[in-house]
Amino acid sequence: MDEINTIYFFITLASIVVAILSIRYTIRLRGYLKEFIYVSKNVSNKEFHTRLNVSANGELGELTRNFNNMIETMDKTIDEVEDKNIQLKSILKSISHGILAIDIDANILLINEEAKKIIKSTPGQLVEGHNINSIIREERILKEIVKFLGSKQNERSEITISDGTVYKIKLDPVYLQNTDSVMIGSIVNIEDITEKVKLENMRSDFVANVSHELKTPLTSISGFVETLRINEDIDPKTRNRFLAIIESESDRLKRLIDDILLLSFIENKDSIPIEDVKVYDVFREVYDMTSYTYKNKDIDINYSFNDENTCILSNRDYIKQIFLNLIDNAIKYTPEGGKVNIDVLSSNSDIVIKIRDTGVGIPKEDVERIFERFYRVDKARSRDVGGTGLGLAIIKHIIKYLNGSIQVNSELGKGSEFIVTIPQKNFL
Repeated sequence: MDEINTIYFFITLASIVVAILSIRYTIRLRGYLKEFIYVSKNVSNKEFHTRLNVSANGELGELTRNFNNMIETMDKTIDEVEDKNIQLKSILKSISHGILAIDIDANILLINEEAKKIIKSTPGQLVEGHNINSIIREERILKEIVKFLGSKQNERSEITISDGTVYKIKLDPVYLQNTDSVMIGSIVNIEDITEKVKLENMRSDFVANVSHELKTPLTSISGFVETLRINEDIDPKTRNRFLAIIESESDRLKRLIDDILLLSFIENKDSIPIEDVKVYDVFREVYDMTSYTYKNKDIDINYSFNDENTCILSNRDYIKQIFLNLIDNAIKYTPEGGKVNIDVLSSNSDIVIKIRDTGVGIPKEDVERIFERFYRVDKARSRDVGGTGLGLAIIKHIIKYLNGSIQVNSELGKGSEFIVTIPQKNFL
């Protein structure tokens, strides 16, 4: 009987020990579980700095170490992705063209600010993730992109929208990595080439105009030279008249070439000499140069300077060209007995040159175009007075390089006024 009681005692004792150990293990396991739950919640809230603080051996210890390593790897991976995303956005932002990345369903994946402006998306609207049909409000651009969407070729086109802006649109397919058959979307590049197209047109027009302007006097000179060559018995009076015409056309040709060279110099010179230029001295030089012309036409020229000692840091020849072209034009297009008034006003910041005449004036519809190369309001009259059609174009470029501005007020039959404003402190 005692033996049976002893056995029961040991069984009971063993059961109690097992129960105690089980309870302790369960409590520890529950603590580990709570720690796992707490850490996993932090990780789900993007708190990747958190770690499991569990001291365990065996499989549980291995699980703890693996879980912590997984969090650390995830943290590093997300940091790398965020860094690359910031770099990508910075690159997109710095690109002057409009860039869109769209998937095969025409949903926008990436877009830079310039593209948002071009497609006229609603300000503040979330663009990524939305279909281009609901985002792109510039209909002409939308049609062009839709037309090329899904193409496996590199597509290029130029379009002009309603406000006259010219865009070059390039669409390049994007393929799945390491494949050349599975297309996952497209990259759309939209570039504003309005200015480029305008310059190309201007260059083309300039070449055509130069060819025409050079051909006219050359044809005249060639014709009269041929006439004199084959007619040796021409009377002296006729011969002298022909020679006078040849001389006049040669002078016109020389003026035209000089103006073309000057215009080319102004446009292409990277570094030009600057100095302190006394504005009054430059004006007096031009005034004396044109004295014969205005006296011959009995034109009354009046001028005034509020400060004859005013100097400007600039190029002397540029200031001279401004006075020479504007005063010469005023004299040319003012009838005999007319008036030309020149006022130069200087302040601490600007120099203002006003040249008014009582000449033929400029039609309102032509005022905006008079600074174009070879543009003439009255072509026959311009040639009669010796104009090359480049004088005002030269002035426009000079004033641009001087960081200044020019304004024109004119009324047909009553005269014109040119107002030039130049900052005193400007460096070319």
